[in-house]
Amino acid sequence: MSDDWWVDYRQNRRIEELQGEVQAAYSYAASRSRALQSRLSQVQGTLERRLDRLAKSFDAFVELSDLRLEMAMFDRESDVRNRTRRLLTGLAQGAGDPPPLDLDDCPGYWLKPAADGLAALVRGDDEAARKLTAEAIALDEDRTTLFLTLGLATAGRYADAVPWLSRSLPSLGTTVTAVQRQLWIACADGAFGAPGAAHIERRLIEMIDEMPAEATDQERERWRQGFTGKTDGRTGRARLPRELQNQPGLSEPPIMAGRLADLRRKVEEAIQPVDAKPAADFVGLLITLVDEGAPEERELVARARELREIIETGGAERPPAWDAPAGETLELLRGDLFSRSAPGPRALAVRVGARWLRSIAEGLAERASATPPDAVDVSVYGHSLRVGVAGAPALPEAQAAIDEAAAISPTGERLGMGVALAGVLVLVLTIAAGIAVLAVVSAVMIFVGAAVWIKLRLDRSRAREEAEHNKERLARQVEAITGALKNCHTVHNNLRKTVEADRQAIVTVLT
Repeated sequence: MSDDWWVDYRQNRRIEELQGEVQAAYSYAASRSRALQSRLSQVQGTLERRLDRLAKSFDAFVELSDLRLEMAMFDRESDVRNRTRRLLTGLAQGAGDPPPLDLDDCPGYWLKPAADGLAALVRGDDEAARKLTAEAIALDEDRTTLFLTLGLATAGRYADAVPWLSRSLPSLGTTVTAVQRQLWIACADGAFGAPGAAHIERRLIEMIDEMPAEATDQERERWRQGFTGKTDGRTGRARLPRELQNQPGLSEPPIMAGRLADLRRKVEEAIQPVDAKPAADFVGLLITLVDEGAPEERELVARARELREIIETGGAERPPAWDAPAGETLELLRGDLFSRSAPGPRALAVRVGARWLRSIAEGLAERASATPPDAVDVSVYGHSLRVGVAGAPALPEAQAAIDEAAAISPTGERLGMGVALAGVLVLVLTIAAGIAVLAVVSAVMIFVGAAVWIKLRLDRSRAREEAEHNKERLARQVEAITGALKNCHTVHNNLRKTVEADRQAIVTVLT
């Protein structure tokens, strides 16, 4: 019987072990299956994306092949662009005597006479340049003047480009294009010399002068916020007792003086001489302008460019066109001073925004020069006092109020003493009469009376000590406030001279 039991036990144990192994194998297989499914979905998604991109690229290739057949009719225009690219590459590399392009006639396409006119201008052939540029301007004035401006700048002929600059960078609106922003930066950096810097400054000032009064006020406020937002509010903060921290007449002048000094430093740093920088980005802008194509083929060229991008990069976003919006004019101007550190645009922003900077400086100087009050109403440890440079006249009254609040009537002490004395009397009578029961009563009366008397006496003593401490603390704080007021007046006398010097320096620089 016992042997059968042992056999059954071993069989059950073996069955349990096998079940555990099967369960573990099942769990492992399930986890591997989930991992494989996840990996398969990733591969599947990648394959789908690749197939989708391949399909798009194939469709684009087919469409591009059809477009090329249509664009084959514009072989002369294409030849003009190719020759023009070689001309621009040579000018960027320093070629100083480019020959005529010797192109076949391409009527209606502004780029041919413009490119020939650019080559003539670089060679110094004024008569040919005058004729060719006039022909190109008649076909497309905006693109021609921009092409000549950028082309001459690419060739290093910045002085010769200035007359064209005034036509390619006309009056500015609320927004500027990518090429206008590039010209703006180039002029500010001194690439076109003093005439170019004066031209962009004049254009920006003209735009501001034409703004409505309300818009001008709003922009001035944005400039003020742009400056104060970059300034540490703790600059020049005086050390004041906590009761005076909420007094603007005392805490504000040093802060405003610190901000005025920061404004002076920023303005003086911005107007330092700027080394002229070459406009290296003009080649890319020129190529973008050239690659637009003739008016008749412009849509075909743009579509062909999009298709080539789909084939080569899968449709990645291309750089913005030369005439794409680059941002709001005033926001860019403000950012040149407060957000960006390029010296040329920053100096230009200071000159153009001089009216707003002067207004900010005047406002800071006025607030920094405000005379601090001789006396203030404060709450000192719960007591309302008027404290001035001569002290607090109502301080004795406040101290008397502290004594009055801390006063404890001696009546309780007297009652306790009376009860204790009554207990002593009862105890004497008890001893004389020999009544033991009254001895317990007398002892209780003595203990209670003495305890009450001691406690109330100690309470009154502590109240007097606390009152003296509070009076001394009140007097010290009033003395600190008085000293702070005197110091504010002393600082104010010294601050006025510094503030006036900073204000005058800013006005002088911006005049």
